[in-house]
Amino acid sequence: MDAALSPPPTNGPIAGRYAVDTAQVLLDAGGGLTAYLARDRMAADARRVAIAVSRDASPRARHLKLLPDAIDNLMTPLGHGPALLPGGRTEGWFVICPPPPGPPVSASLNRWPERALIDLVLRPVAGVLDVLQERKLTHRAIRPNNVFQSAPGQPVTLGAAWAAPPAMHQPCAFESPYSAMCHPAGRGDGTIADDVYALGVLLLTLLNGRLPMAGMDDLSVIRLKLDAGSFSALTRDSALSGSFADLLHGMLADDPDYRPHPAQLLDLPSLRGRRLATRPARRTQQALMLNDIAVYDGRMLAFALLRDQKRSVQFLRNGLVSQWLRRGLGDATLAAQIEDLVRGRANDIRTGIRDDPTLIMHTIATINPRMPLCWRGIALWPDSLAALLADGIAGDAGALQAAEELLLNEIVADWLSVEGRKAYAGAPDIFAHRTMLGTPNGLLRLFYGLNPLLPCRSEGLTAAWIADIPALMAGLERNPGKAGERTIDPPMMAFIAARADRKTEAQTADLAASKNADEIRHRELLLLRDLQLRFYPYPVPALARWAAGRLRPDLERWRNKPRREAIESQIDAVVQAGFLARLLELINDPAARTSDIAGAIRAANEVMALDAEASRIERSDERRAADAQRAGHAIAGGLGLSALILAAMGLLLQ
Repeated sequence: MDAALSPPPTNGPIAGRYAVDTAQVLLDAGGGLTAYLARDRMAADARRVAIAVSRDASPRARHLKLLPDAIDNLMTPLGHGPALLPGGRTEGWFVICPPPPGPPVSASLNRWPERALIDLVLRPVAGVLDVLQERKLTHRAIRPNNVFQSAPGQPVTLGAAWAAPPAMHQPCAFESPYSAMCHPAGRGDGTIADDVYALGVLLLTLLNGRLPMAGMDDLSVIRLKLDAGSFSALTRDSALSGSFADLLHGMLADDPDYRPHPAQLLDLPSLRGRRLATRPARRTQQALMLNDIAVYDGRMLAFALLRDQKRSVQFLRNGLVSQWLRRGLGDATLAAQIEDLVRGRANDIRTGIRDDPTLIMHTIATINPRMPLCWRGIALWPDSLAALLADGIAGDAGALQAAEELLLNEIVADWLSVEGRKAYAGAPDIFAHRTMLGTPNGLLRLFYGLNPLLPCRSEGLTAAWIADIPALMAGLERNPGKAGERTIDPPMMAFIAARADRKTEAQTADLAASKNADEIRHRELLLLRDLQLRFYPYPVPALARWAAGRLRPDLERWRNKPRREAIESQIDAVVQAGFLARLLELINDPAARTSDIAGAIRAANEVMALDAEASRIERSDERRAADAQRAGHAIAGGLGLSALILAAMGLLLQ
């Protein structure tokens, strides 16, 4: 094989320079995710960290693209790509980052003085958040096991947050109640205010030397925050100075609009005395038991309605909720709004099977506009739909159903239409792709389109991390499939349509629409040929040998036996060269095929002419035989008559 045509080696260095050493696990470097040692081939002494990505949880592709430069006090991504996992049989995807400067602060939770918290935690982290905000990015992974310090007295460094969906691994205590109640994959990028909230919880953790709300389950954490407010729930057993209490009161505000911006955290004197007055939620002494939750105000009511859709619909339709709002909470206006929603949904025949989920969604959004989108018992922010779809494809049936319905219908736009609801920046980009749902294998194709770094899920290729078309061609070369059988299954077809180009998209649509075996075989081979021509200009001899087997019916259609034998003698050489276009040209050469068909037609015509001539001759022989027979009969008759006459004359002469 020509060295110039040799394909790039598989499992080469990531970004051309980083080699992952999976034999050396770095236990505390990944912020809770598995991390390994990586070496930089351009700096022999430099140590890096390779954080493993789950096959079912999309890394943050936008952040990996927009964070190419170093940022002080942040483990920025240096590169990402595939490498072999421990055991050397399967591939994983890794995000390469600088190593943490020291252990995570969770390794030794001691009480920090307020001055050290301000100088070594608040200011350096606020500086990072300020830079991220300028780039319209968020961190969403500020937690004790993902914040590192080289030594006492040194500023902390934020760990990597790029190898998993945003906030997916955040403890509930470090998220606002409206993020914590979401599906782990449904928390979304959020805003920098969400990072300010998590930073506030981190400050409180280090101030007390222990995790807040430790020992409480997630549901209890969310309920306590909704009932008492985040600040009161988190600081209920903490002794705070007045200035620090004011700082945390703002950072832990349930309404993100009341939280200070990172730039304000860098200028603390401007924050002193900044406690924005908020109107306390209306509460009642008469609790409503709803889905096993004692409801005292509207915030808890909205959350309780999320917990059990079937029972919640019953409570809405029988008037229990509106009656409690009017008599228990004393909010007749809100009660009337809910009654209007119930009547409207009951009379709207267009909603069909979406009637009940839509009623719950609108009711929750009306009672508490800060709530995330709630659909079929799942809470999420719209910009998380890509990650939620990935979780659904991985096996979460509820997440899959919710993601499909939200993407296919106008549900998110309907949710955004509620008065007071804010738009979310990530939603328009996601919905621009939803036309894919109307194409063959549309849901899988949308999954690949929205999660550009997650691998192809085709059976037989799961050992490799195939994230683009060149990797797909290399994977098919390693494992072309069974001889004589098709190799492009629906997951691969959807992958090709999503990750290639418009021309390929049309080809996959034609392949999906093919009905008979010959048509499927022909279009599959043409698609693979074009993928090699456009995306992978390297030999694929193993795939070519598989293709030669698939082309056997075409070879057998050649009528000219010497020509067919000549083609067969060339196949091995063409297969070894490894270019599908040459193989298809050899077996399906249009000009030669036309000549072969014309020759076959000429031969058939000649055979027909010979048959006709033989038939003519046969008919001519039959006529001559009949004539001869008639002549013989006539001669025999004449001779007989002559003999009779002679005999008669002889008798007369006697």
